Amino acid sequence: MSNKINEKYYHKNFCLTFAGVVGSSKTPISNYLSIKLSLPIFNNDALHTEVIEDLSTFNFEEYLRRRDTRLKEILKSNIPFIYDASVDRRWADLKKQLNSFNYHHFIISLDLSKKLLIQLYQVKKYFDSLNRLDQLIQDHNNFLEQFSSDINLHITDKEFPQRLKISFEAVKKYLQ
Repeated sequence: MSNKINEKYYHKNFCLTFAGVVGSSKTPISNYLSIKLSLPIFNNDALHTEVIEDLSTFNFEEYLRRRDTRLKEILKSNIPFIYDASVDRRWADLKKQLNSFNYHHFIISLDLSKKLLIQLYQVKKYFDSLNRLDQLIQDHNNFLEQFSSDINLHITDKEFPQRLKISFEAVKKYLQ
């Protein structure tokens, strides 16, 4: 990818992020957009894994410390980035952080049916998440009720097969 493309998309500070339950395709979309737009990814799942590998167990406090420290470093750098995580339960706090560093945001909301999520979980072998699916869907619905005006793009079951292209086109349009 040429530097012209990089410069084209780096003209403003923005964070591209997601609302959606576990397994709803945040990471595939993040990876696709990272390549198409030459944007770095802050991957929440990778940080979770890092803590487990470093400590031989998951320590939530250490995870939060690392997440918050690294996010602050990114925000101080004033570069656009992809936050590969669901903001369903922490959007109010993240939005304050983004605003304090003069970042714009672009939220892709993955509004998938329970039926499609069950199919995805079975294929991905997300059996633990399947047991929590109703609560995850409720968390997402609560987010939608409270923050619907902050969402830039909704992807439903109908758009899911074209989610990568649709996401790219919407973000590209936003950045122009």
